[in-house]
Amino acid sequence: MLLQQKPLPGYWYTNIVGQLIQVRALMYVGKRVTCVVVEYANGKREFVDMRGWYYLDLALHSPRLERRERVQDL
Repeated sequence: MLLQQKPLPGYWYTNIVGQLIQVRALMYVGKRVTCVVVEYANGKREFVDMRGWYYLDLALHSPRLERRERVQDL
């Protein structure tokens, strides 16, 4: 477990073998995130608990906020 990225809905991540994974939704119990719904580039969706999420060892692939800021500056 090298990297511990927070799951952000709508963002894309890459795993250690370069596979793209998008966070589709977060599931909560109270105020605590308990499960992450991820979708692979091939369309397959999975539910991953938070312990499993951190074991995926993901790197952020698409910082959407940075892109939005650049577009707004134009």
